[in-house]
Amino acid sequence: MEGVIQVVREAIRQLFVPYNLSNILLGVSFLVIKTVPPICTWLFPARDDLGPCELDWREQEILMFLLLAIFAKTRRATSMHQYASTTYLFSKAANFILFMRVDPRFGAIFAILCLVIFLIFPKPAYTGEDTIKFYSPDSLEEALALAKGKRHATYLLMEYYTAWSPDCQSLAPVFADISNRFNTKSLQFGKMDLGRYPALGNKYKIDTGGMSKELPTLILYEHGREKMRRPGHDVKGKVVKYSFSDNDIVRDFDLRDIYDRSRGKVKEAKVEKTTDGVEEVTDTTKDKTE
Repeated sequence: MEGVIQVVREAIRQLFVPYNLSNILLGVSFLVIKTVPPICTWLFPARDDLGPCELDWREQEILMFLLLAIFAKTRRATSMHQYASTTYLFSKAANFILFMRVDPRFGAIFAILCLVIFLIFPKPAYTGEDTIKFYSPDSLEEALALAKGKRHATYLLMEYYTAWSPDCQSLAPVFADISNRFNTKSLQFGKMDLGRYPALGNKYKIDTGGMSKELPTLILYEHGREKMRRPGHDVKGKVVKYSFSDNDIVRDFDLRDIYDRSRGKVKEAKVEKTTDGVEEVTDTTKDKTE
């Protein structure tokens, strides 16, 4: 019961975060203004075919389409943050269209208001715990070079992201949680902001444009060399859409197996003395925790 209460309290707290509250108000603004008197009678002229403060059939159609679009786009959402971001985006787009139908001036005012809210209340960055190291181009190259020279297997799962990408922002808490659960001495987690180093997009073959479908990109390095990445490309070179869910990342990058092997039994040489005083080397195993 306490767990449920804590979840409810956290949901209420998140609701009153300025970013969420402002976007919710923007998302329902047209519906409220058009149907709640006396605002609706003051802003919207009366029509013979409609009662006061009623939605016409086209407005109802747009709102129904909005619900269907949100459902289609969020059915594979990996977190509430991603669900909320998608809902906010489509709701504001629908409101803009609805205001423009009534009066282009209303549409322009709504668009300016959305821009102001975006600048004043940006999406909050993830501030929870993690075991992620942030790399610069030089420090990453150094880390990969050192990994190539090590005898035992070393792995580095890198997230290449930009601060402005909603998908990258949604992945942040998921990636942080995975890093907390699977981080070991042989399996490390890192991030690099390609927004700060745009020229590196070509080097790592990641499109960093505004319409990119490769942000974020996860690359797993083994012994300092790329082993796999998501999203990948098909035979025609097109980006294959990837769902950055917790389960998909753990499964596709084989993190559980890597984690188990890095903390599993390792062979060590043990020097023992025989009865005749001669030292003898034998192999033993013991559990090693890194």
